[in-house]
Amino acid sequence: RGPKIASQWSAALRYDGALMGISFTGGKGRFIYDGLGQRYRMSYNVTSDYFKPNTRHQQDQLASAHAKYSGSNVTMGSGPDDEVCMAFGGAYYDMFGWAKWATHTGHKVVEGKLCKIWSLEDRGLSFSMCIGSDGVPRDLNQTFGGSGKFAGSNYMQFFKVRIGAPEEAAFKPSWGCAHDYPTRPCADKRVSELDVYRIWGLPEPLELQNRDTGDILGDLSFVCTQGSSAAYQSKLITHWKVNVSRAFGQYALCNYNGTGNACMGHPDMLRRVGRRSGQMQGEGKLMGQCSKNDDVGSQYSFPEQAMCPPGVHPGARHGCAWGGAVPVRTVQASCIMEDRGLLEACKHEIGHAPFVHAARIWEAAFASEDPTQGGCPEAPTSQGSLLVI
Repeated sequence: RGPKIASQWSAALRYDGALMGISFTGGKGRFIYDGLGQRYRMSYNVTSDYFKPNTRHQQDQLASAHAKYSGSNVTMGSGPDDEVCMAFGGAYYDMFGWAKWATHTGHKVVEGKLCKIWSLEDRGLSFSMCIGSDGVPRDLNQTFGGSGKFAGSNYMQFFKVRIGAPEEAAFKPSWGCAHDYPTRPCADKRVSELDVYRIWGLPEPLELQNRDTGDILGDLSFVCTQGSSAAYQSKLITHWKVNVSRAFGQYALCNYNGTGNACMGHPDMLRRVGRRSGQMQGEGKLMGQCSKNDDVGSQYSFPEQAMCPPGVHPGARHGCAWGGAVPVRTVQASCIMEDRGLLEACKHEIGHAPFVHAARIWEAAFASEDPTQGGCPEAPTSQGSLLVI
């Protein structure tokens, strides 16, 4: 039914996209496809204006049925001192594999080449691409995630096409994936108390294990793009105090997997509290793992494997990285986002990080229950699986 895609080719790449409410534009790079070998790679520099205008990002995605750690590795940054490899589990996914179910919907001209448009829509996903007479796509348009927090889209153009088998070196792992995955822990050996915040909702239990959190600016980096979603207006936000080893490791994605929360990543990652800069941006090296992150805030992951038993202090000597977590206050997300004007403040601060005015609104909401002081009332929580300290 669908078109036949050329099995091996490479091309210059233009990339524009959006993910979790953040736009990435003006991307330029290279795309290499080896359908016979079940692998592809795309590398590009792209611009985001979310925190500050014209902020450049280097991204590299290598997908292979034969990858060492998983079907897809994404490397952020460039060079041995600033590359973070993120390995995503699961089988290899051919980004053109959907074409076998696609329908021919028209013609257009891309970069002076006439091509046929093929499209598919299925369960919140939308794909279309225009394929030349040589079987090589000249563009690709993808929309995914519906209205959820991982919603996004991208548009790619392929030009200066070369048909033929790629060199093996084209699929060499990035330096970060080959030599520093997971990243080495921070050299800081201190233990300190952190103030972190987490957005959640009932009937989920009030707990930190296998959850991702952020400091105020770190959570704002997420909330300022996601807070207007109806799914978040009914949520709760809890302020926690927790003792952590500052020998932070690479940040782990922790999400609900259908039966419970779990953190993804190499076992070495899951023995430490993970840390990154807000939305993987900011001025710090290695996605902010060990830097101050005063510009965009910090986000933290709390793997259950790194949790200390009750009464045990975090640190290498005890073989655990965090403990003594105490929920301080819980408020309705809608109180901060709408009633106290947080989302309106976000609109004026996007592009001008740090989000200082929004941070003051957030702090005041948790400082008291007095609405005249910007406070929010205490919200009821489930007693489900509270941590026993």
